[in-house]
Amino acid sequence: MGDAEARLDATIKAFEEQAAKAGELQQKIGELRGSARNADGSVTVTVAPSGAVLGLQLAPHAMRKSHTQLQQDILGAIRQATQQAAAQLEQTVQPILGEQAEKFKEAFNAHAVQPLGPSDPPPPETLAGPPQPIPQRSAPPRNRPPAGDVEDEDFGGPILR
Repeated sequence: MGDAEARLDATIKAFEEQAAKAGELQQKIGELRGSARNADGSVTVTVAPSGAVLGLQLAPHAMRKSHTQLQQDILGAIRQATQQAAAQLEQTVQPILGEQAEKFKEAFNAHAVQPLGPSDPPPPETLAGPPQPIPQRSAPPRNRPPAGDVEDEDFGGPILR
């Protein structure tokens, strides 16, 4: 076996090892989930490492909260679950990629979902104000004559319906 063939074999072997690592990593990342629950347990959220919400469960007592408090509880649970998923991702990637793990994290985070919304609800004066009534429309024009027998002027007799 010549020197060129040995280098080619080594390159092919390295490529096959990298492909196997990539497949293993892809499978493990696909299985990662972050999950978090708010303080009273009324909101539970499950997310992917990207921050995509995969599940949202609301307990019946969540409906007793104000809409702003429920919103804050949901967003807080999403943030916690995303942090948990990110930590799991780091623990999964490090043993497989070693030195390349930091580059992977940078590339992964370059396309990550940004945190959701403000941490506090907007002040009332920034809202659009109270709901406006829906304007009433007049009845659409009728395309046919009123009910009853109508004389047809052209033929001199009633039009039967």
